[in-house]
Amino acid sequence: MNRFEHLLIVAEDAPDLCDYLTRQFSGVERVQVLLDRRRGQRRWRDRAHEPERRGGDRRQPSSRPRSNWFVVARQAD
Repeated sequence: MNRFEHLLIVAEDAPDLCDYLTRQFSGVERVQVLLDRRRGQRRWRDRAHEPERRGGDRRQPSSRPRSNWFVVARQAD
């Protein structure tokens, strides 16, 4: 089993950054770099649910420069 200590998850709209980080960490055994492949809403359910209480989607597009191109997760011991 390929056990890693740190996982770098790169935003799906930053494949060049993912390639760069993969090259930079290519010799580091305990680091794995992945492109985020999640699709759709994370809160999606396969069963009926109550109507949405919030008025609208809180995740609005922003004109600010993006600062969250990737996230680092450390595996628990």
